[in-house]
Amino acid sequence: MTQMLQKSLFSVIRFALGVGEDSFVLTAEDCSELLRVAARQSILPIVYDSLRRMNAPKEALEPYTLSRLKDGYDSIQRNDALMRIRAALDSDGVPYILLKGSVLRRLYPDPDWRTSCDIDVLVPEERLEDAIRVIEGNTDFHAKQRHYHDTSMIDGNMHLELHFSIKENTDSIDRLLVHVWDHAVASGEGCCMVLTPEFQVFHVVAHMSYHMTHGGLGIRPFLDLWLLRNKTEFDESTVRQMCEQCGILTFYEVCCQLVDAWMEDRAIPPEMAVLERYCLSGGVFGSYDSAVASLQREHRGASYYLHRVFMTRSLLETKYPALKEKPLLMPYYQVKRWIGLFNRNKRKRVYQEIKDVRNTDVGAIDAFDRLLTELGL
Repeated sequence: MTQMLQKSLFSVIRFALGVGEDSFVLTAEDCSELLRVAARQSILPIVYDSLRRMNAPKEALEPYTLSRLKDGYDSIQRNDALMRIRAALDSDGVPYILLKGSVLRRLYPDPDWRTSCDIDVLVPEERLEDAIRVIEGNTDFHAKQRHYHDTSMIDGNMHLELHFSIKENTDSIDRLLVHVWDHAVASGEGCCMVLTPEFQVFHVVAHMSYHMTHGGLGIRPFLDLWLLRNKTEFDESTVRQMCEQCGILTFYEVCCQLVDAWMEDRAIPPEMAVLERYCLSGGVFGSYDSAVASLQREHRGASYYLHRVFMTRSLLETKYPALKEKPLLMPYYQVKRWIGLFNRNKRKRVYQEIKDVRNTDVGAIDAFDRLLTELGL
């Protein structure tokens, strides 16, 4: 993307969010390129609707019209599913907290603009089985696989991540994320709890830091952060204390400075140019190359393969909770996990990962490592 088109992209976003004017001219070719980038960054509804309001050429909009309609349809479907999930949890008295897009979408001028590939809801771990039972009994969602902080539930093409934890398996931020329920208050709507404004900002930043260390970030998480900081009242000093406690204060400051520069049409300081380039070169959660490089930052060569083959006990315990009570069964669960590789799709992913690891340039790993160091991560 050229510097001019990059500037135009943020002009279009500012216009959509009501902090800019449409006093610029774009060709059909420019619009097509902006829509292509927007689709990759999962901000297509924002850019599409903004360009349409600006009377962009129809030949540029038409190839993306069906995608835009699908985003709107998916949003309606997710909202309807969430209402049924909430009603089910309310009926059994299970406390819950809406996470990520389920709550952030309310900050956008049009809630449909905040795209999401799933629904995220947090319940207390001791009520997880109750939550699964009542959701399965009152909706068409069915539990599938347990992961380290959630149980996947599926209804056709709809995906619910029923969280029992918001930990990211990152010690620095998990030390505060484990106390999420201490930072939640009643919403006044059934059993729904809401995060305090300060913890909501912290959670978004912590989640961004997790994705940054695992492959990078796109534009959308920065827009979430900007809207939170500009449309909600919170104590900035408390947020900074939380971030400092978890070692992500520098990252928080840089993210705020970068998105403020985008939204205020200011020049990007040289020290932020690398981060901006990472944000614009990939998708909503960075690039595939960065993700592969991130996998090898701490373990390279034979050490990498050993690390991937033998899962740590803490990760195995989240996948197989019975291991917490019976630690001597750890070898059994390691083997059980390996047996899962007989699944054709999993096996194909393993082969692809091995191929990608072998082809990764050492320079890419070092460059990504330098960026994380500069961000305090």
